[in-house]
Amino acid sequence: MEIFKIEDVTYYYPRKEEPALKDIHLSIKEGEFLLLLGKSGCGKSTLGRVFNRIVPEFYGGKIKGNIKSDVEVGMVFQDPEKQLVMDQVEREIAFGLENIGKDYETMRKKVMEILSFLNIWELKDKKTYELSGGQKQKVAIGATIAMGYKFLVLDEPTSQLDPVTAEEILHILKRLNEELGYTIVLIEQRIDRCFHLADRVVFMEDGQIVFDGEPEDFTAFSYRKEKNFSPTVANYFARLGEKSIPLTVKEGRKKLRKDFAFKKPMLFQGIKEETHKNKEIISMKKLCFTYENEKKALKGVNLSIFKGEIFGIMGENGGGKSTLLKNISGLVKPTKGKLLVKGEVGYLSQNPNDYLFNDTVYEEIKYTLDQKGINDLSRIEKVCKELDILKYKDKNPRDLSGGEKQRVALASILVMEPEILILDEPTRGLDRNLKERLGRIIKELQRNGKTVILVTHDVEFVGKYCDRVCLMFDGSVAQVGSKYKVMTDGIYYATQMNKLFSGYVDKILTLEDAMSVVDSLKEGVV
Repeated sequence: MEIFKIEDVTYYYPRKEEPALKDIHLSIKEGEFLLLLGKSGCGKSTLGRVFNRIVPEFYGGKIKGNIKSDVEVGMVFQDPEKQLVMDQVEREIAFGLENIGKDYETMRKKVMEILSFLNIWELKDKKTYELSGGQKQKVAIGATIAMGYKFLVLDEPTSQLDPVTAEEILHILKRLNEELGYTIVLIEQRIDRCFHLADRVVFMEDGQIVFDGEPEDFTAFSYRKEKNFSPTVANYFARLGEKSIPLTVKEGRKKLRKDFAFKKPMLFQGIKEETHKNKEIISMKKLCFTYENEKKALKGVNLSIFKGEIFGIMGENGGGKSTLLKNISGLVKPTKGKLLVKGEVGYLSQNPNDYLFNDTVYEEIKYTLDQKGINDLSRIEKVCKELDILKYKDKNPRDLSGGEKQRVALASILVMEPEILILDEPTRGLDRNLKERLGRIIKELQRNGKTVILVTHDVEFVGKYCDRVCLMFDGSVAQVGSKYKVMTDGIYYATQMNKLFSGYVDKILTLEDAMSVVDSLKEGVV
Protein backbone atom coordinates (compact mmCIF):
# COMPACT_ATOMS: atom_id res chain seq x y z
CA MET A 1 0.00 0.00 0.00
CA GLU A 2 1.38 3.39 -1.01
CA ILE A 3 1.79 5.66 2.03
CA PHE A 4 3.93 8.50 0.67
CA LYS A 5 4.08 10.08 -2.78
CA ILE A 6 6.14 12.93 -4.21
CA GLU A 7 5.04 14.24 -7.60
CA ASP A 8 7.03 16.63 -9.79
CA VAL A 9 8.68 18.38 -6.81
CA THR A 10 11.28 21.08 -7.41
CA TYR A 11 12.73 22.97 -4.45
CA TYR A 12 14.94 26.05 -4.04
CA TYR A 13 16.58 26.99 -0.74
CA PRO A 14 16.18 30.69 0.19
CA ARG A 15 18.33 33.05 -1.88
CA LYS A 16 19.50 30.20 -4.14
CA GLU A 17 19.24 30.35 -7.92
CA GLU A 18 19.91 26.64 -8.50
CA PRO A 19 17.30 24.13 -7.29
CA ALA A 20 18.34 21.62 -4.64
CA LEU A 21 15.73 19.18 -5.97
CA LYS A 22 14.59 18.93 -9.60
CA ASP A 23 11.44 17.20 -10.83
CA ILE A 24 11.38 14.55 -8.10
CA HIS A 25 8.91 11.68 -8.54
CA LEU A 26 8.94 9.06 -5.79
CA SER A 27 6.38 6.79 -4.17
CA ILE A 28 6.97 4.64 -1.08
CA LYS A 29 4.97 1.64 0.06
CA GLU A 30 4.30 0.60 3.62
CA GLY A 31 7.07 -1.59 5.04
CA GLU A 32 9.67 -0.79 2.37
CA PHE A 33 13.36 -0.42 3.16
CA LEU A 34 14.69 2.20 0.77
CA LEU A 35 18.40 3.05 0.48
CA LEU A 36 19.05 6.60 -0.77
CA LEU A 37 22.49 7.07 -2.35
CA GLY A 38 24.44 9.74 -4.17
CA LYS A 39 27.50 11.96 -4.06
CA SER A 40 28.02 14.49 -1.30
CA GLY A 41 25.83 17.53 -2.01
CA CYS A 42 23.58 15.80 -4.55
CA GLY A 43 20.35 16.52 -2.62
CA LYS A 44 19.94 13.36 -0.51
CA SER A 45 19.56 15.16 2.80
CA THR A 46 17.22 17.74 1.26
CA LEU A 47 14.99 14.98 -0.08
CA GLY A 48 15.08 13.34 3.34
CA ARG A 49 13.82 16.57 4.90
CA VAL A 50 10.91 16.69 2.47
CA PHE A 51 9.46 13.56 4.06
CA ASN A 52 8.77 15.24 7.42
CA ARG A 53 8.02 18.65 5.84
CA ILE A 54 10.90 20.59 7.44
CA VAL A 55 11.63 21.37 3.80
CA PRO A 56 10.11 23.85 3.14
CA GLU A 57 8.24 24.57 6.40
CA PHE A 58 11.40 25.14 8.49
CA TYR A 59 14.02 26.00 5.87
CA GLY A 60 11.74 28.20 3.77
CA GLY A 61 12.48 28.68 0.10
CA LYS A 62 10.32 27.91 -2.94
CA ILE A 63 8.74 24.57 -3.73
CA LYS A 64 6.41 23.34 -6.44
CA GLY A 65 4.76 19.98 -7.00
CA ASN A 66 2.62 17.71 -4.84
CA ILE A 67 3.43 15.78 -1.66
CA LYS A 68 0.87 13.24 -0.44
CA SER A 69 1.29 11.42 2.86
CA ASP A 70 -0.84 9.16 5.06
CA VAL A 71 1.73 8.90 7.89
CA GLU A 72 3.81 10.98 10.30
CA VAL A 73 7.54 10.73 9.62
CA GLY A 74 10.35 10.70 12.17
CA MET A 75 13.87 11.77 11.18
CA VAL A 76 17.34 11.19 12.58
CA PHE A 77 19.72 13.85 11.31
CA GLN A 78 23.31 13.58 10.13
CA ASP A 79 24.63 15.53 13.12
CA PRO A 80 23.12 14.17 16.37
CA GLU A 81 24.10 17.28 18.34
CA LYS A 82 21.50 19.25 16.37
CA GLN A 83 18.84 16.86 17.63
CA LEU A 84 19.73 16.62 21.33
CA VAL A 85 17.79 19.05 23.55
CA MET A 86 17.98 17.82 27.15
CA ASP A 87 21.08 17.46 29.30
CA GLN A 88 20.44 13.85 30.41
CA VAL A 89 19.96 10.74 28.28
CA GLU A 90 16.79 9.47 29.99
CA ARG A 91 15.20 12.92 29.80
CA GLU A 92 16.19 13.26 26.14
CA ILE A 93 14.35 10.08 25.19
CA ALA A 94 11.31 11.16 27.23
CA PHE A 95 11.31 14.74 25.86
CA GLY A 96 9.24 14.06 22.74
CA LEU A 97 6.74 11.94 24.64
CA GLU A 98 6.23 14.77 27.14
CA ASN A 99 5.55 17.18 24.30
CA ILE A 100 2.79 15.04 22.85
CA GLY A 101 1.17 14.62 26.26
CA LYS A 102 1.85 10.97 27.11
CA ASP A 103 1.10 9.93 30.69
CA TYR A 104 3.91 9.04 33.10
CA GLU A 105 3.41 5.25 32.99
CA THR A 106 3.44 5.17 29.19
CA MET A 107 6.53 7.38 29.07
CA ARG A 108 8.39 5.29 31.60
CA LYS A 109 7.61 2.07 29.72
CA LYS A 110 8.68 3.58 26.38
CA VAL A 111 11.94 4.97 27.77
CA MET A 112 12.87 1.69 29.46
CA GLU A 113 12.08 -0.24 26.26
CA ILE A 114 14.24 2.06 24.16
CA LEU A 115 17.19 1.93 26.56
CA SER A 116 17.09 -1.86 26.45
CA PHE A 117 16.32 -2.08 22.72
CA LEU A 118 19.37 0.03 21.82
CA ASN A 119 21.59 -1.51 24.50
CA ILE A 120 22.33 1.88 26.09
CA TRP A 121 21.02 1.22 29.58
CA GLU A 122 24.35 2.21 31.12
CA LEU A 123 23.94 5.70 29.57
CA LYS A 124 20.57 6.34 31.26
CA ASP A 125 21.81 8.83 33.85
CA LYS A 126 24.68 10.32 31.85
CA LYS A 127 24.85 13.89 30.61
CA THR A 128 24.34 14.12 26.84
CA TYR A 129 27.31 16.48 26.49
CA GLU A 130 29.58 13.83 28.04
CA LEU A 131 28.76 11.23 25.40
CA SER A 132 30.96 10.25 22.48
CA GLY A 133 29.75 11.02 18.95
CA GLY A 134 28.51 7.47 18.46
CA GLN A 135 26.68 7.42 21.78
CA LYS A 136 24.93 10.68 20.88
CA GLN A 137 23.82 9.11 17.60
CA LYS A 138 22.26 6.14 19.40
CA VAL A 139 20.41 8.44 21.82
CA ALA A 140 19.06 10.52 18.90
CA ILE A 141 17.79 7.35 17.22
CA GLY A 142 16.23 6.20 20.50
CA ALA A 143 14.41 9.51 21.02
CA THR A 144 12.95 9.29 17.51
CA ILE A 145 11.81 5.67 17.84
CA ALA A 146 10.24 6.43 21.24
CA MET A 147 7.84 8.89 19.59
CA GLY A 148 6.12 5.97 17.88
CA TYR A 149 6.77 6.92 14.26
CA LYS A 150 6.29 3.98 11.89
CA PHE A 151 8.08 5.77 9.03
CA LEU A 152 11.72 6.64 9.76
CA VAL A 153 14.19 8.66 7.69
CA LEU A 154 17.79 8.31 8.84
CA ASP A 155 20.53 10.55 7.44
CA GLU A 156 23.84 8.66 7.75
CA PRO A 157 23.03 7.27 11.22
CA THR A 158 26.17 5.10 11.37
CA SER A 159 28.66 7.70 10.17
CA GLN A 160 30.16 8.17 13.65
CA LEU A 161 29.78 4.62 14.92
CA ASP A 162 32.42 1.94 15.33
CA PRO A 163 31.81 -1.27 13.32
CA VAL A 164 30.30 -3.11 16.28
CA THR A 165 27.85 -0.34 17.16
CA ALA A 166 27.04 0.29 13.49
CA GLU A 167 26.08 -3.36 13.10
CA GLU A 168 23.86 -3.05 16.17
CA ILE A 169 22.05 -0.03 14.72
CA LEU A 170 21.54 -1.67 11.33
CA HIS A 171 20.31 -4.83 13.02
CA ILE A 172 17.81 -2.70 14.94
CA LEU A 173 16.61 -1.09 11.70
CA LYS A 174 16.31 -4.53 10.13
CA ARG A 175 14.21 -5.75 13.06
CA LEU A 176 12.02 -2.65 12.96
CA ASN A 177 11.47 -3.21 9.25
CA GLU A 178 11.04 -6.99 9.12
CA GLU A 179 9.37 -7.73 12.46
CA LEU A 180 7.39 -4.56 13.19
CA GLY A 181 6.62 -3.35 9.66
CA TYR A 182 8.42 0.00 9.90
CA THR A 183 9.05 1.89 6.68
CA ILE A 184 12.71 2.91 6.50
CA VAL A 185 14.46 5.45 4.28
CA LEU A 186 18.20 5.20 4.93
CA ILE A 187 20.68 7.75 3.56
CA GLU A 188 24.19 6.32 3.69
CA GLN A 189 27.70 6.61 2.25
CA ARG A 190 29.20 3.45 3.76
CA ILE A 191 27.07 1.07 1.74
CA ASP A 192 28.95 -2.19 2.36
CA ARG A 193 27.20 -2.80 5.65
CA CYS A 194 23.64 -1.83 4.67
CA PHE A 195 23.17 -2.52 0.95
CA HIS A 196 21.79 -6.03 1.47
CA LEU A 197 19.04 -4.70 3.75
CA ALA A 198 17.38 -2.61 1.04
CA ASP A 199 14.31 -3.52 -0.97
CA ARG A 200 14.94 -0.56 -3.29
CA VAL A 201 17.84 1.70 -4.14
CA VAL A 202 17.34 5.31 -5.19
CA PHE A 203 20.39 7.09 -6.61
CA MET A 204 20.59 10.88 -6.99
CA GLU A 205 22.73 13.24 -9.05
CA ASP A 206 22.52 17.04 -9.08
CA GLY A 207 19.17 17.09 -7.30
CA GLN A 208 17.55 14.51 -9.56
CA ILE A 209 16.72 10.82 -9.23
CA VAL A 210 18.64 8.96 -11.94
CA PHE A 211 18.00 5.41 -10.71
CA ASP A 212 15.14 3.81 -8.81
CA GLY A 213 15.07 0.02 -8.68
CA GLU A 214 16.19 -3.19 -7.03
CA PRO A 215 19.66 -3.55 -5.47
CA GLU A 216 20.75 -6.20 -7.99
CA ASP A 217 19.93 -3.88 -10.89
CA PHE A 218 21.72 -0.98 -9.23
CA THR A 219 25.02 -2.87 -9.04
CA ALA A 220 24.94 -3.31 -12.83
CA PHE A 221 23.94 0.34 -13.31
CA SER A 222 26.69 1.58 -10.98
CA TYR A 223 29.41 -0.42 -12.70
CA ARG A 224 28.18 0.32 -16.23
CA LYS A 225 27.91 4.07 -15.56
CA GLU A 226 31.12 4.14 -13.47
CA LYS A 227 29.31 5.57 -10.44
CA ASN A 228 31.49 3.70 -7.92
CA PHE A 229 28.60 3.17 -5.51
CA SER A 230 28.27 -0.63 -5.43
CA PRO A 231 29.24 -2.63 -2.34
CA THR A 232 32.86 -3.78 -2.44
CA VAL A 233 31.93 -7.45 -2.87
CA ALA A 234 29.59 -6.66 -5.78
CA ASN A 235 32.20 -4.34 -7.30
CA TYR A 236 34.78 -7.14 -7.23
CA PHE A 237 32.61 -9.63 -9.09
CA ALA A 238 31.41 -6.95 -11.53
CA ARG A 239 35.03 -6.25 -12.45
CA LEU A 240 35.44 -9.95 -13.21
CA GLY A 241 32.61 -9.69 -15.73
CA GLU A 242 30.23 -11.94 -13.79
CA LYS A 243 26.59 -11.84 -14.89
CA SER A 244 25.24 -12.92 -11.50
CA ILE A 245 26.58 -10.43 -8.95
CA PRO A 246 26.70 -11.41 -5.24
CA LEU A 247 25.71 -8.62 -2.86
CA THR A 248 26.94 -10.05 0.44
CA VAL A 249 30.07 -11.73 1.78
CA LYS A 250 28.11 -14.96 2.26
CA GLU A 251 26.95 -15.02 -1.37
CA GLY A 252 30.43 -14.06 -2.54
CA ARG A 253 32.16 -16.85 -0.61
CA LYS A 254 29.71 -19.37 -2.02
CA LYS A 255 30.60 -18.21 -5.53
CA LEU A 256 34.33 -18.33 -4.79
CA ARG A 257 34.04 -21.94 -3.61
CA LYS A 258 32.19 -22.81 -6.78
CA ASP A 259 34.55 -21.03 -9.19
CA PHE A 260 37.89 -21.92 -7.60
CA ALA A 261 39.21 -25.12 -6.06
CA PHE A 262 40.55 -24.29 -2.59
CA LYS A 263 42.41 -27.36 -1.38
CA LYS A 264 44.08 -25.48 1.45
CA PRO A 265 44.38 -21.86 2.59
CA MET A 266 46.82 -19.82 0.51
CA LEU A 267 48.75 -16.70 1.46
CA PHE A 268 48.54 -13.50 -0.53
CA GLN A 269 52.07 -12.77 -1.72
CA GLY A 270 51.55 -9.11 -2.57
CA ILE A 271 51.81 -7.84 1.00
CA LYS A 272 53.67 -4.56 1.17
CA GLU A 273 54.85 -4.26 4.73
CA GLU A 274 55.90 -0.71 5.56
CA THR A 275 59.12 -0.54 7.54
CA HIS A 276 59.82 2.90 8.94
CA LYS A 277 63.46 3.70 9.41
CA ASN A 278 62.64 7.31 10.09
CA LYS A 279 62.94 8.88 13.51
CA GLU A 280 60.25 8.68 16.13
CA ILE A 281 58.20 11.87 15.88
CA ILE A 282 55.63 11.13 18.63
CA SER A 283 56.41 9.14 21.75
CA MET A 284 54.04 8.14 24.57
CA LYS A 285 55.07 6.38 27.76
CA LYS A 286 52.38 5.28 30.25
CA LEU A 287 50.17 8.15 29.07
CA CYS A 288 47.09 8.72 31.25
CA PHE A 289 44.30 11.27 31.07
CA THR A 290 41.36 11.77 33.45
CA TYR A 291 38.52 14.22 32.79
CA GLU A 292 37.11 16.54 35.46
CA ASN A 293 34.25 14.12 36.05
CA GLU A 294 36.91 11.56 37.05
CA LYS A 295 36.39 9.48 33.92
CA LYS A 296 39.68 7.78 33.01
CA ALA A 297 39.86 8.18 29.23
CA LEU A 298 43.48 7.03 28.75
CA LYS A 299 45.02 4.29 30.89
CA GLY A 300 48.77 3.93 30.45
CA VAL A 301 49.12 4.23 26.68
CA ASN A 302 52.52 3.31 25.23
CA LEU A 303 52.83 4.23 21.57
CA SER A 304 55.41 5.38 19.03
CA ILE A 305 54.61 7.11 15.73
CA PHE A 306 57.29 7.67 13.12
CA LYS A 307 57.97 10.52 10.72
CA GLY A 308 56.43 9.99 7.28
CA GLU A 309 53.94 7.26 8.16
CA ILE A 310 50.15 7.14 7.83
CA PHE A 311 48.95 5.84 11.17
CA GLY A 312 45.35 4.68 11.65
CA ILE A 313 43.59 4.46 15.02
CA MET A 314 40.37 2.44 15.35
CA GLY A 315 38.30 1.10 18.21
CA GLU A 316 35.03 1.33 20.10
CA ASN A 317 33.09 4.54 20.62
CA GLY A 318 34.23 6.16 23.85
CA GLY A 319 37.42 4.10 23.83
CA GLY A 320 39.74 7.10 24.14
CA LYS A 321 40.70 7.70 20.50
CA SER A 322 39.66 11.35 20.30
CA THR A 323 41.12 12.04 23.74
CA LEU A 324 44.44 10.65 22.53
CA LEU A 325 44.38 13.04 19.57
CA LYS A 326 43.61 16.00 21.82
CA ASN A 327 46.64 15.14 23.96
CA ILE A 328 48.92 14.90 20.90
CA SER A 329 47.66 18.21 19.51
CA GLY A 330 48.09 19.97 22.86
CA LEU A 331 44.40 20.79 23.42
CA VAL A 332 44.61 18.97 26.76
CA LYS A 333 47.58 17.95 28.90
CA PRO A 334 48.24 14.41 30.15
CA THR A 335 47.31 13.65 33.73
CA LYS A 336 50.24 11.24 34.03
CA GLY A 337 52.98 9.81 31.85
CA LYS A 338 55.21 11.27 29.18
CA LEU A 339 54.29 12.66 25.76
CA LEU A 340 56.83 14.01 23.27
CA VAL A 341 55.73 15.58 19.97
CA LYS A 342 58.32 16.84 17.47
CA GLY A 343 56.86 19.20 14.87
CA GLU A 344 53.90 21.51 14.20
CA VAL A 345 50.51 19.78 14.49
CA GLY A 346 47.38 20.43 12.43
CA TYR A 347 44.25 18.99 14.05
CA LEU A 348 40.80 18.37 12.52
CA SER A 349 38.18 17.36 15.09
CA GLN A 350 35.05 15.24 14.56
CA ASN A 351 32.69 18.18 14.17
CA PRO A 352 33.41 20.40 11.13
CA ASN A 353 31.08 23.09 12.53
CA ASP A 354 33.77 23.85 15.13
CA TYR A 355 35.86 25.38 12.33
CA LEU A 356 33.24 27.33 10.37
CA PHE A 357 32.61 30.92 11.43
CA ASN A 358 33.54 33.13 8.44
CA ASP A 359 31.12 34.29 5.74
CA THR A 360 32.71 32.48 2.78
CA VAL A 361 34.72 29.34 2.19
CA TYR A 362 37.60 31.44 0.84
CA GLU A 363 37.71 33.60 3.99
CA GLU A 364 37.47 30.49 6.15
CA ILE A 365 40.61 28.99 4.64
CA LYS A 366 42.42 32.34 4.44
CA TYR A 367 41.84 32.82 8.17
CA THR A 368 44.21 29.92 8.88
CA LEU A 369 46.94 31.51 6.75
CA ASP A 370 46.42 34.88 8.46
CA GLN A 371 46.76 33.32 11.91
CA LYS A 372 49.98 31.58 10.88
CA GLY A 373 51.39 34.66 9.16
CA ILE A 374 51.55 32.87 5.78
CA ASN A 375 51.30 35.16 2.72
CA ASP A 376 51.13 32.46 0.02
CA LEU A 377 47.46 32.76 -1.01
CA SER A 378 47.99 30.34 -3.91
CA ARG A 379 47.68 27.58 -1.31
CA ILE A 380 43.96 28.34 -1.02
CA GLU A 381 43.14 27.60 -4.66
CA LYS A 382 45.41 24.55 -4.61
CA VAL A 383 43.73 22.94 -1.60
CA CYS A 384 40.25 23.86 -2.86
CA LYS A 385 40.96 22.11 -6.17
CA GLU A 386 42.32 19.05 -4.38
CA LEU A 387 39.15 18.73 -2.27
CA ASP A 388 36.75 19.76 -5.06
CA ILE A 389 35.39 22.79 -3.21
CA LEU A 390 36.68 25.59 -5.46
CA LYS A 391 33.12 26.04 -6.80
CA TYR A 392 31.97 26.88 -3.26
CA LYS A 393 34.68 29.46 -2.48
CA ASP A 394 32.21 32.39 -2.40
CA LYS A 395 29.49 30.49 -0.52
CA ASN A 396 28.79 30.56 3.20
CA PRO A 397 30.26 27.29 4.55
CA ARG A 398 27.34 26.86 6.97
CA ASP A 399 24.98 26.56 3.99
CA LEU A 400 26.81 23.51 2.61
CA SER A 401 25.97 19.83 3.07
CA GLY A 402 27.59 17.77 5.83
CA GLY A 403 30.17 16.27 3.47
CA GLU A 404 30.97 19.66 1.94
CA LYS A 405 31.44 21.21 5.39
CA GLN A 406 33.81 18.37 6.23
CA ARG A 407 35.94 19.20 3.19
CA VAL A 408 36.03 22.93 4.00
CA ALA A 409 37.14 22.20 7.57
CA LEU A 410 39.79 19.83 6.22
CA ALA A 411 40.98 22.48 3.76
CA SER A 412 41.39 24.98 6.62
CA ILE A 413 43.87 22.55 8.20
CA LEU A 414 45.63 21.28 5.06
CA VAL A 415 46.38 24.81 3.86
CA MET A 416 48.85 25.34 6.72
CA GLU A 417 50.88 22.28 5.57
CA PRO A 418 51.74 21.05 9.09
CA GLU A 419 54.47 18.50 9.80
CA ILE A 420 51.94 16.30 11.62
CA LEU A 421 48.35 16.15 10.36
CA ILE A 422 45.76 14.73 12.78
CA LEU A 423 42.32 13.84 11.40
CA ASP A 424 39.39 12.72 13.57
CA GLU A 425 36.77 10.98 11.38
CA PRO A 426 37.88 12.68 8.12
CA THR A 427 35.75 10.44 5.85
CA ARG A 428 32.48 11.19 7.62
CA GLY A 429 29.91 12.36 5.05
CA LEU A 430 32.20 11.69 2.07
CA ASP A 431 31.21 9.49 -0.85
CA ARG A 432 33.63 6.86 -2.18
CA ASN A 433 35.07 9.11 -4.90
CA LEU A 434 35.82 11.87 -2.40
CA LYS A 435 37.37 9.35 -0.03
CA GLU A 436 39.70 8.24 -2.80
CA ARG A 437 40.60 11.86 -3.48
CA LEU A 438 41.32 12.37 0.22
CA GLY A 439 43.41 9.20 0.21
CA ARG A 440 45.51 10.51 -2.68
CA ILE A 441 46.05 13.80 -0.82
CA ILE A 442 47.19 11.91 2.28
CA LYS A 443 49.57 9.77 0.21
CA GLU A 444 51.00 12.92 -1.40
CA LEU A 445 51.57 14.42 2.06
CA GLN A 446 53.40 11.25 3.01
CA ARG A 447 55.62 11.48 -0.07
CA ASN A 448 56.50 15.01 1.07
CA GLY A 449 57.65 13.68 4.42
CA LYS A 450 54.53 14.58 6.43
CA THR A 451 53.12 12.35 9.17
CA VAL A 452 49.37 11.64 9.11
CA ILE A 453 47.38 10.26 12.04
CA LEU A 454 43.73 9.49 11.51
CA VAL A 455 41.00 8.18 13.76
CA THR A 456 38.18 6.57 11.82
CA HIS A 457 35.57 3.83 11.84
CA ASP A 458 36.02 3.43 8.09
CA VAL A 459 37.77 0.07 7.92
CA GLU A 460 38.01 0.12 4.12
CA PHE A 461 39.79 3.50 4.14
CA VAL A 462 42.30 2.35 6.76
CA GLY A 463 42.95 -0.88 4.86
CA LYS A 464 43.74 1.00 1.67
CA TYR A 465 45.72 4.00 2.85
CA CYS A 466 47.30 3.40 6.28
CA ASP A 467 50.69 1.81 6.98
CA ARG A 468 50.23 0.85 10.61
CA VAL A 469 47.06 0.48 12.68
CA CYS A 470 46.32 0.79 16.40
CA LEU A 471 43.19 -0.70 18.02
CA MET A 472 42.00 1.03 21.20
CA PHE A 473 39.46 -0.20 23.74
CA ASP A 474 38.57 1.24 27.14
CA GLY A 475 41.40 3.78 27.08
CA SER A 476 44.12 1.25 26.31
CA VAL A 477 45.97 -0.01 23.24
CA ALA A 478 44.78 -3.53 22.41
CA GLN A 479 47.03 -4.06 19.38
CA VAL A 480 49.38 -2.07 17.18
CA GLY A 481 51.22 -3.18 14.06
CA SER A 482 51.10 -3.26 10.28
CA LYS A 483 47.62 -3.16 8.76
CA TYR A 484 48.12 -6.69 7.39
CA LYS A 485 48.78 -7.90 10.92
CA VAL A 486 46.01 -6.04 12.72
CA MET A 487 43.19 -6.18 10.16
CA THR A 488 43.37 -9.67 8.72
CA ASP A 489 42.45 -11.86 11.67
CA GLY A 490 39.61 -9.91 13.26
CA ILE A 491 35.81 -10.11 13.27
CA TYR A 492 34.61 -6.52 13.00
CA TYR A 493 37.85 -4.68 12.22
CA ALA A 494 38.35 -6.41 8.88
CA THR A 495 37.68 -5.22 5.33
CA GLN A 496 35.05 -6.71 3.02
CA MET A 497 37.69 -8.30 0.81
CA ASN A 498 39.39 -9.84 3.83
CA LYS A 499 36.08 -11.34 4.95
CA LEU A 500 35.42 -12.59 1.42
CA PHE A 501 38.77 -14.38 1.01
CA SER A 502 39.49 -15.35 4.62
CA GLY A 503 40.45 -19.04 4.79
CA TYR A 504 40.88 -19.20 1.03
CA VAL A 505 43.57 -16.59 0.33
CA ASP A 506 44.71 -15.00 3.59
CA LYS A 507 46.08 -11.48 4.14
CA ILE A 508 44.01 -9.84 1.39
CA LEU A 509 42.80 -6.39 2.48
CA THR A 510 41.68 -4.28 -0.48
CA LEU A 511 39.86 -4.60 -3.77
CA GLU A 512 43.20 -4.00 -5.48
CA ASP A 513 44.73 -6.91 -3.53
CA ALA A 514 41.86 -9.16 -4.62
CA MET A 515 42.08 -8.17 -8.29
CA SER A 516 45.82 -8.86 -8.32
CA VAL A 517 45.29 -12.53 -7.46
CA VAL A 518 42.53 -13.31 -9.98
CA ASP A 519 44.79 -14.82 -12.61
CA SER A 520 46.73 -16.77 -10.01
CA LEU A 521 43.50 -18.15 -8.54
CA LYS A 522 42.38 -19.38 -11.93
CA GLU A 523 45.71 -21.18 -12.26
CA GLY A 524 45.35 -22.62 -8.77
CA VAL A 525 48.29 -20.81 -7.19
CA VAL A 526 48.88 -17.50 -5.46
